[in-house]
Amino acid sequence: MAAWSDRHPIIFQANRFRLLAKTWISFGRGSTLFSKGQATGELLLIELEDVTKSFPGMEKPAVDGVTLSIAKGETLVLLGSSGCGKSTTLKLINRLVEPDGGMIRIDGVSVQERPILDLRRSMGYVIQDTGLFPHWTVAENVGCPLRIRGIPQSERRKKSFEMLDRVGLPPETFGKRYPHELSGGQQQRVGVARALSGDPDILLMDEPFGALDGVTREALQQEMERLRQELSITILFVTHDLFEALSLGDRVGVMHEGTLQQVGTKAEVLNRPATAFVKTLFEKPAKQLRVFQESKEGSPAV
Repeated sequence: MAAWSDRHPIIFQANRFRLLAKTWISFGRGSTLFSKGQATGELLLIELEDVTKSFPGMEKPAVDGVTLSIAKGETLVLLGSSGCGKSTTLKLINRLVEPDGGMIRIDGVSVQERPILDLRRSMGYVIQDTGLFPHWTVAENVGCPLRIRGIPQSERRKKSFEMLDRVGLPPETFGKRYPHELSGGQQQRVGVARALSGDPDILLMDEPFGALDGVTREALQQEMERLRQELSITILFVTHDLFEALSLGDRVGVMHEGTLQQVGTKAEVLNRPATAFVKTLFEKPAKQLRVFQESKEGSPAV
């Protein structure tokens, strides 16, 4: 079957230009707050220093000397193609993968010094295939992190309902359903609700919307924008979708062949690419954005 974007080209392009408009509008917000991989002027929450990870059989490291910091309350998007090291970088933070070298700190403390279960329970984790338990109801799935902590059932139910309501799924309607009774977009909302149920300081999101159609994907992107403003949570979001990165990130980190090519605001990566790879990657959207800006500036007043 043809890709959704090929089957619905007009809707797909309309969505893309809405994201371009949003990017253009957001240029004035905090464009100099973060730069060069380091978060400045804010309390640092996540720090990676010269982090390296290799896997057997690979000619090059999957993650090669990555240095990066993320401020408390910031949303940073790691952007890159498959195999560039972005998902591995994310998994190094919650120790699903252990580094070969370098240092990773959360709130100033090395992740190696923290008990691994405590570390993971302090973070929400959302993945593309949701990982919902098929034999549990939606409410039970959302309350899973609380169940692991030994929270009483009545409190789990209350928190599950609260989280479902927060992600736009009325608990009276969806709480007793099972995952197979939900659409792909609804399943992802449940996955986000579950990740948030433990009130984490950090939310790790590994291409959570990658398998969804364009309309559902955009709706969930808008939902994420609302949630991050409401919760003031620190988010590391991984995607291969350039427009998704520009839409969601306070900053965008571009990865290629295991290296971090550039980290910057939308304006910085579009207008001041640090490497030839970043320039090529953003050349087309930068041109589209300039055309959009010129059309806005040249439009007669209404």
